[in-house]
Amino acid sequence: MDENWSTTKPKSGQPYKKGKRRSSHYGTGPLSNSTAPEELAEYIFKVLAHDDDAGLIHFEREEIQPGHSRLTATCDPSVTGRLIGRDGKTISALRSLIRAAGSRFNKRVDIEIT
Repeated sequence: MDENWSTTKPKSGQPYKKGKRRSSHYGTGPLSNSTAPEELAEYIFKVLAHDDDAGLIHFEREEIQPGHSRLTATCDPSVTGRLIGRDGKTISALRSLIRAAGSRFNKRVDIEIT
């Protein structure tokens, strides 16, 4: 093993830890009530539907519990197939993306298309 290589302790004397250090209050505070995941989902839906404020999609937000909400998109039947995608791959990818965005704010967002 190389003499300059050390995996146990850096020169500062502190034990080595991988990754970023996050405080114990991660996900709390003013950002925990953010609507950013819902707004991201609405934006992506409008882009996929080619909806330039034509009124093809209407959104309804429902707060189920603190930190858990449901976004229901009611759309024209001609647009529904474009949002769901072949074998549901598009909506599945969108739900995964919104889940990841919501976890940043310690929030869960369910997406439904009607």
